[in-house]
Amino acid sequence: MPRPWSILDFFLIVLGGVLAATIFGAFVVVFEDNEVFFVLALIGQYAGHLLVLWLIARRKGYPDFGFSVEGRDILYLGSGLFLQLALAVLFFPLTSLLLPEGDSAQQVATDLAGLETTAARIAAVVIAVVLAPVTEEIIFRGVLLKSLGDRRPRVIMALTALIFACFHLIGLQPDRMLQAAAVVLPQLFIVGVVLAWVTLRTKRLGPAIFIHSGFNLLAAIVLLLPPELLESVG
Repeated sequence: MPRPWSILDFFLIVLGGVLAATIFGAFVVVFEDNEVFFVLALIGQYAGHLLVLWLIARRKGYPDFGFSVEGRDILYLGSGLFLQLALAVLFFPLTSLLLPEGDSAQQVATDLAGLETTAARIAAVVIAVVLAPVTEEIIFRGVLLKSLGDRRPRVIMALTALIFACFHLIGLQPDRMLQAAAVVLPQLFIVGVVLAWVTLRTKRLGPAIFIHSGFNLLAAIVLLLPPELLESVG
């Protein structure tokens, strides 16, 4: 019988991604922020998570983490788009107050918006809409949620959402960390609660993956639209 997932497994999987991102990120610095290495650093992070996940899963006898996707799950994309839009409107006053110059609270968002080549932009969209949602849902609503066992649903939703939000601290703007955290963390906590709730309700990851994908899709479209198009819309 497979051994269950543990909190230690979760932290090792997260650490694997952080180490991989650090290694690939070093190439970004060496090659003066070359877009290819920036994209590779993003891919490397998620590849690191998945590699450690696979190694642990093999050692444990491949315990279940609820990975199941059905065709109807694509309908949840709309929920993710709506959630992104609703939170943007809800937190707009706070964002305008703490980041009055209109800068993004997340460094990775600024870096993505700065991509110039079409290939890099397409790769960034695929990462944001496919690779990131799948990997992060496996980690947070899969391994982490399963590791919390039979705790009350409200406790599971709160804990997984809090850890999910704190995980994204590493991507905030370093020169305005407190302001960025005040804007981003409450939003990501709400997202985490929603994703945990739908996972507990459906007992599989498919719906959460597509909600997460829809949430990222709207942000990716805004960030990666050509500047001249944004200016014409404005």
